[in-house]
Amino acid sequence: MKNKLNHGDVFYLELPDNKYIFSRILFDVEQQYLMAQNQPDEESYFDVFEDCQLLEVYSGIYDSKDIPKSFNVLIPGVFIYRMDSKHNKLKWGKVDSKRIDYKRIEFPEILAKSNGSVKLLRGELYFDTKYDDADQFEIDWSAEFPEVLANETAFLQNQNHLISGEHYSESFKRMDLRNFPELRNKVYSDLNLDPEKSYYELSKEMGFDLARFY
Repeated sequence: MKNKLNHGDVFYLELPDNKYIFSRILFDVEQQYLMAQNQPDEESYFDVFEDCQLLEVYSGIYDSKDIPKSFNVLIPGVFIYRMDSKHNKLKWGKVDSKRIDYKRIEFPEILAKSNGSVKLLRGELYFDTKYDDADQFEIDWSAEFPEVLANETAFLQNQNHLISGEHYSESFKRMDLRNFPELRNKVYSDLNLDPEKSYYELSKEMGFDLARFY
């Protein structure tokens, strides 16, 4: 498809049996970060997700492409390979565009080995931990394909008959430390960080104002 999706755009993904789910682009790693920065910080994880967009997915599976009057978030901020790339096997289309409140954006949180140490990575932020082995946490440094996202959306809503193709619910969950609140609280406690502080608040305290990308 020649069309492109930008941050704020709401779009549908087509599932089997002419069913549809809706999602919105919250952040475009390449367009908003890598191309906008004179010297992107190599310590952040954004270069790993260069081909990805941060999405939120809405609850509900619909019979038409007509946009619903209201949405509830089913899957918050997750990195997915671009809808408009060769990685996407599903039909999609833009249906609306809504202003993004950047103060409410949250990025996936990852525990991974980077530049010789195990770090907590969260958007532009990175924190050295005292852990020796990132593998013990089983938090994957990865993104997923639109097909997997669509299947997880159907799975979470008990619509397994709409799952087609690749589906890895457990590994999907392990893409984000936020899905493991007990472990997350321990990590934040060890780092003397407030786990309730929003990404915007924490990043601004550390000199990274998300507003500059919007």
